[in-house]
Parts: sequence; structure tokens; C-alpha cells
Amino acid sequence: MNILDAAYNLVARYPGGAGSLAPRMGKGKSTLSHELTASGTAKLGLVDAVTMTDFADDDAILMAWALHRNRMLVPLPTMASGHEGCMAKLADAAKEFGDFITEVSSDLADGKITDNELARIDKESGELIAALYELRKDLAAKNAELHAAAPKVDY
Repeated sequence: MNILDAAYNLVARYPGGAGSLAPRMGKGKSTLSHELTASGTAKLGLVDAVTMTDFADDDAILMAWALHRNRMLVPLPTMASGHEGCMAKLADAAKEFGDFITEVSSDLADGKITDNELARIDKESGELIAALYELRKDLAAKNAELHAAAPKVDY
């Protein structure tokens, strides 16, 4: 979907439409409407797109931009208290997986894998394995905490 169409549809879905959202953004309804339809010289700015997204709690513009860039969005899980280290390691593993996928897909674009490409793939797969290992280590520590806190039963 076109990014401007996504913005237009976001505003249309917003309760009260442009007439309700525009004042929250410090704009007039007609100004926002002109920006959404690119009338004359009116343009929707990046900061306004972020503001609209936040007010509407609607990721349509962000998703349209990601698709335009041939990317995907992955929502981050809400972090429960005490899990910050594990979540950071999970984010690292996800980043390394993305780097691995990027390397492999770009190397396969011409249907061949050269020695240099294979070396880069090996490097990226090693970094992914290392990130997964670090995550697994933190998760095992969380599991050990659970067992340490469990009451001991003597028979």
C-alpha cells in the first residue's frame, strides 16, 4: 500500500476522522486533509506521521513504509520486570538472525555462492549461534533461580 494512502486510511479509521485528530496534532482539519491528499504544496511530514501513528495507536504508516523498503516489522514483546537481560539477548539474537538472512539472501541473488560469500555466511551464522548461546545461558540461569527458590522436601 502507498504510504500516503496508509496515512489517509489511518485518519479515516480514527474516531472522528481528521476533524478529531487534527486539533490534537495542532493543525486545522483542512490542513491535515490537504496533507493527506498532497493537495497543492501540502506535504505530510515525518514527525506528523509519527504523531498520527501514536495518537491512533495504528501502525499502518509504519507497515506501508516497511513494505516500501522491502522490510518487515517485528513487535517487541512487553518486558516483564526482571527479564531485561533475557529480552536484550533475545533482541541481539533477532538482530543477528536478520543479519544472517540479509547476507544469505543477497548472496543468493545471482544464483551462486562464491568463496567470499560463503566466508561471510559462516561469519554471520557464527554470530547468530553465539547470540543464541548467550540467550540460552540467561534463560538457563532464570530456570536455575526457579529451582533454587522451590521449597526443599525431605522424605
